[in-house]
Amino acid sequence: MRQINILMFFILCLAFLCEGRVLAEALTRDSGADTFFRANKEYSAGQKAIAEKREQEAVEKFEHAVQLYEKLLGSGFVNGQIYYNLGNAYYRLGMSGKAIIYYRRAEKLLPRDADIKANINLLKLDFEDKASIRQLPEILKIVCFWYFFLNLNEITSITIYMYLALMASILSFVFIKVQWLRNIIIIFASCLLVLVISLGIKAYSQHSIERGVVVADESKIRYGPGEEYEPRFEIHEGAEVRIEEKKDRWYKVYVYVDVEDFRDDEDKKEVEFRIGWIPEAEVGEI
Repeated sequence: MRQINILMFFILCLAFLCEGRVLAEALTRDSGADTFFRANKEYSAGQKAIAEKREQEAVEKFEHAVQLYEKLLGSGFVNGQIYYNLGNAYYRLGMSGKAIIYYRRAEKLLPRDADIKANINLLKLDFEDKASIRQLPEILKIVCFWYFFLNLNEITSITIYMYLALMASILSFVFIKVQWLRNIIIIFASCLLVLVISLGIKAYSQHSIERGVVVADESKIRYGPGEEYEPRFEIHEGAEVRIEEKKDRWYKVYVYVDVEDFRDDEDKKEVEFRIGWIPEAEVGEI
C-alpha cells in the first residue's frame, strides 16, 4: 500500500510540473500575458458586480471578458483556466450550451479540478434533456486513478520519463548485475506498458471521437442532412452529442440524452432514435 501511495505521489508531482511548464510557456508569449490579465480583471469585476446586484454592469464585464478570452484562444494561447473562466462567463450571460462546451474543454486540461465537475453537474440539473449515458463505476476511477487524474499532455510526459527511467535501469543492469535492478526493470517496464495503453486510449478518446454541445434553445434532429427531411426528435440547449459525420453544413450525431421519438413505430430500436442530423450552426464542438 505504501508503494502505491509513493507511486501516486510521484506521478502527481510530475503532472504539476508539466502543467506549470505549459502555463509558463504560454505566459511568455508576446502580448498574450497582457490580454490574459486584462481578461481576468474584467472577469473578476463581473463577479464583483454580480455580488453587489449590479446586473447590467456584470453583463458588460462578462461580455468584455469573453471577447478577450476568445481573442487569446484564437491566437493559440490555450489554458484550462481560460476555458473554465469562459464557461463561467457564458453561464452568467445565460448561454448554458456555450458554458458546457468550455467546461468540457477545461475538464480535458484540468481533470483534477472538482469545481469544473461540480459546475457541469449543477448546470445539467436544469437542462430539459437528461443524460442517458451511465457513469463509470467509482472503483474503476480509483483503480485507474492516473487515467482520470491526468490530462493527455501529462500522461505523455510521464510516459516519456518512464521510458527514460527504464532505459537507464537496463543500462545500469548491464554493468551492475544485481537482483534489485532486475526488479526495478520489471516494475518500470510494467508501468510503461500501462502508461502506453492509457495514452493510446486517451488520445483516441480526445482526438478520434468528436463531441459537441447543442447551443440552440431547441433543435430538431432530422432523418437526413437538410430541412426537407422529416424530424425524428427534438433536443435542447446543453445536450451533448457525438459527431459521427459532417455533410453540407450538417452533422450526423449520436445523442447522449433520453429523447421522445416523433414516430409511432415501436419496432425500431431505441438507439436508432438517438441518431440523426442537426444543422452545424446549432452545435458547438468541444
